[in-house]
Amino acid sequence: MKILVTGGAGFIASHVAEAYLGAGHEVVIVDDLSMGYRKNIPDGARFVEMSITDDAFADFVISEKFDVVNHHAAHMELRVSVDKPVHDATINVLGSLRLLEAARRSGVSHVILASTTAVLGEFIHMPAAEDHPVRPIAPYGVSKRSMELYADYERITHGMSITTLRYTNVYGPRQNPHGESGVIAIFLEKFMQGAIPTIHGDGTQERDYIHVHDVAAANIAALEHRVQGTYHICCNSAASVNDVVRALRSALGQNFEVHHGPAKPGDPARTRGSYEAFSGITGWRPLIELEQGIHQTVRWFQADHSEQ
Repeated sequence: MKILVTGGAGFIASHVAEAYLGAGHEVVIVDDLSMGYRKNIPDGARFVEMSITDDAFADFVISEKFDVVNHHAAHMELRVSVDKPVHDATINVLGSLRLLEAARRSGVSHVILASTTAVLGEFIHMPAAEDHPVRPIAPYGVSKRSMELYADYERITHGMSITTLRYTNVYGPRQNPHGESGVIAIFLEKFMQGAIPTIHGDGTQERDYIHVHDVAAANIAALEHRVQGTYHICCNSAASVNDVVRALRSALGQNFEVHHGPAKPGDPARTRGSYEAFSGITGWRPLIELEQGIHQTVRWFQADHSEQ
């Protein structure tokens, strides 16, 4: 199949593109390189530098006649979304809507959308299943929820085949250590540079971390099973930021120092999701435990630094 992967020069989508190539598919990557890197583009993929907000993007999707579209291009920095909600919505709402409309007009057989459990807001009960109340507490979550609703509209009204995957906290090789999200990559980079990272809050806030290889496998499963609807992709586990720091110190073999700063506005205290619905349909399950995944990520970052 001919598959478009938007944001494929970025962290998660480059792994997804790699998995699709490994499964024998033809992969075309569209990325504006605002947050992605050319070095992330897997061998064998065709690369087109373009933004999903460009007027030419819809024409490109229609003219290429893709079989499948996998949409990961997004604005994903929570604090920037609070300061610049119009910028956030321009990419995550209007860009996604442009993609969905073009995919429908060109006869794409299946669309996979990357969303986030940030749409839930504060987790009322855990592990959160797909029927958890949806009350986003930051513009980033609002914009992603808007994308989900447009996907529901396209599916219900126009009969499009669409899977929406809500990720929890994804980590692993190629994660950008220079943004505001991705605490594992950010702290790891700081430690390796001899700098002191800042924990926002007291460090007891808990996250459901999932390795990027498990996320890529979920995207393969969503394609193979043509799953319809919205599903949580997570590990149903919780680790605090302090736990992550301890695991990084162990993997690096040094007791690095950290600072504490104010908590982030719009950042929930705890997240933990259930993957049982998606697993029940596809058989997918997360395989990489956090400590194992952190050690693997450390080895990748160390190898990447040695090549620079």
